[in-house]
Formats: sequence, C-alpha cells, structure tokens
Amino acid sequence: MATAIAGTNLMADRDLRSTVLIAAVRLATWILPAHRRDWAEAMLNEIAYVGSRRVALYWALGCTLSAIRERASYELLRTFPTRKILKALLGLGAASVVAAVGLYMLQKPYQRERILIAVFHSAEASAARHGGTVR
Repeated sequence: MATAIAGTNLMADRDLRSTVLIAAVRLATWILPAHRRDWAEAMLNEIAYVGSRRVALYWALGCTLSAIRERASYELLRTFPTRKILKALLGLGAASVVAAVGLYMLQKPYQRERILIAVFHSAEASAARHGGTVR
C-alpha cells in the first residue's frame, strides 16, 4: 500500500531527483527493525505530501538517520546484557564495597593505622616516582 501512495503529489513527474529521494526513504524503511513497520510505511507515505524537493531531501535524510538510530538501539539492546543482569552486577559490586569497609571498621585500631600507612606510603612512593606530590 505504501508504494502506491508514495510519489503521488510532489513526485508526480518522476524525475531523477524524486526517484532518488523515494529510494532513500525506502532504504530507511528497509533499515528499520521489524517492529517498526508501521512507522516505515508512514515515512514512505509522508514524502508524497512534502511541499518542495529541498524539504523532501531533508525529510529523506531525517528518515534515514532516524532509521539508523532505531536499528542501532534495537541491536544494542539485543546484544548487551539485560538490565536485570546489570543491576545484579552493580548490587554485587556495592555489596563487596560495603563488606570491605565493614571489615576495615572491625579491625583493631593499630591494624587500621598499619593499613592507612601502607596505602598512603604506596601512594606517596608512586607520586614520587612520577614527579608529583601527594597531600
């Protein structure tokens, strides 16, 4: 149905520019994921009602960029882990930080001082090697 409607008003004379613009919008509709087919048909139908060729060119570029963005986000969501896995990993990371701080707080005072000295001494030594100072 989209192919019958597109090209009726503005693209009636079917010169090379109008054919290229329709091909660009069809490329954009081809790029879109399957769940956006109604959006693709709407884009293809809308180019028929654009007032000038310059606006039609901007419409075709916008459709193509939107289609690329939509396809990229669709593919990235399919490729990377789901939010539940990411939340679980962040939760485990936060729990490990809390556990490390808790273990540090349970240490005897002289052991905490030894830990602080070891941490700050290594920071001062690395800063001295690189020519900086640590306050």
